[in-house]
Amino acid sequence: MTTETDPAVVLAGNTAGVRFDDLDEATVEATTEVLFDTLACALGGLHSPGVPEARRALTTWGPGKATIWGTTETAPGPFAAVANGGALHALDYDDTDDEVPLHAASVVLPALLADLEENRPDCGGREFLTALAVGLDGAMRVGRAGGPKGSRGWNYSVVSGGMGAALAVARLRNWDVDKTVSLLGHQLAQTAGSLQSIIDGTLAKRFQPAVVAKNVLFGAALADAGIDGPRNVFDGRAGFVNLYQDGKFDRDALLEGADRASLLTDLSLKPYPACRFTHAPIDLALEIRAAGIAPETVEHIVFETSGQAFNMVGRTYDPATANLVDAQFCIAYTTSVALHRGAVLIGDFAESALRDPVVGGFAAERISVRPTDDVDFLAMAPVTAHVRLKDGSERTFVGKTISGSPQQRLTPGQLRDKAADCFRHGRATVSVDELWDTVHALADDAPVERLLALLARPSKGSDNR
Repeated sequence: MTTETDPAVVLAGNTAGVRFDDLDEATVEATTEVLFDTLACALGGLHSPGVPEARRALTTWGPGKATIWGTTETAPGPFAAVANGGALHALDYDDTDDEVPLHAASVVLPALLADLEENRPDCGGREFLTALAVGLDGAMRVGRAGGPKGSRGWNYSVVSGGMGAALAVARLRNWDVDKTVSLLGHQLAQTAGSLQSIIDGTLAKRFQPAVVAKNVLFGAALADAGIDGPRNVFDGRAGFVNLYQDGKFDRDALLEGADRASLLTDLSLKPYPACRFTHAPIDLALEIRAAGIAPETVEHIVFETSGQAFNMVGRTYDPATANLVDAQFCIAYTTSVALHRGAVLIGDFAESALRDPVVGGFAAERISVRPTDDVDFLAMAPVTAHVRLKDGSERTFVGKTISGSPQQRLTPGQLRDKAADCFRHGRATVSVDELWDTVHALADDAPVERLLALLARPSKGSDNR
């Protein structure tokens, strides 16, 4: 597909034209599932390191119209988006598009709900779900059209997620093409997204998507005031394609199917609260355990992964010094947890768990990771585990799919169990059934204010009352 017009114009036109009836049943189901899952993650992250501190810091800007989830407090929309986005992303339990990879909802949902409260508080469920689907689909499209650039240090949850959030807000406000392109241009002008926070193992990582959500809302205010953003968003000399993609971009991937948000069914929901690149190795560790291999019988395990998986999560583990982010981004630690405990849950990343000498010692001394050229550099799977036992025998396990992916979707029961773990950790006063029923009622056009009422219910031990 070729056009003389910047792709932003076509993308904006598709966005403006999408109606709820254009979404097929599978897309609506995928949208409600990711909404339920994402909000469960957010309520689970309310008390995670850095999140309460961020809420307190944001009180500087005073109250507003947007809910800070899990509290009775409010804030201006952009700052509520930061607080909520930080909680949402804190557990590293939120959705991924494995093809890129990126966390689409981490930027789109906090921006969209904050904007809804400020500008369309009486919005019906179908209109909201349409805007959410458009935004998630848009983030995935931008990421897939460019292809992963993690090797250059770009965080694609940030780079692509901001574009998706801009489309979602524009759709919610029923903007025309020109104003939508202006907002996309403002987002281009503000976008940055370094992976250094992950490399250094800092808490800044969990706030990067949140700050982008804030920027989208600032950009929307400017565009709505008639302050124009760059017009050549993708094709400009310093536009998205040249700046982030080295001039390589698949316009078909960006545009085809955008008028019906057709990519949503490709979104993965995580079964484990850790970097998605750890998931295939965790699946293998659970398979090793299920095969009757106990940790005390293991001499050494070598995980063979893609080059990008090695770069992201192949770090060594030191139980004396590792922090939360180190553990979330470590194959050695997460697979040791799976092998010893038979599951990987939120509590496995508590400070006391990180210092467990048995699990941590096994991760440090008996697990190693090495990249292989036999797997595509950017792939999450396949992953191979070579297990050498103390009796001298060896076993090999190969994982070709990943739990939570479109090929191995989480069941409704698994999603609900995950939400229950999140609610226990976040001390939420919302029940799994309440959130499940309220989210699914949106497809029947229940008002979004019912969902907002649940999110405004304070958690136990909330620092804001």
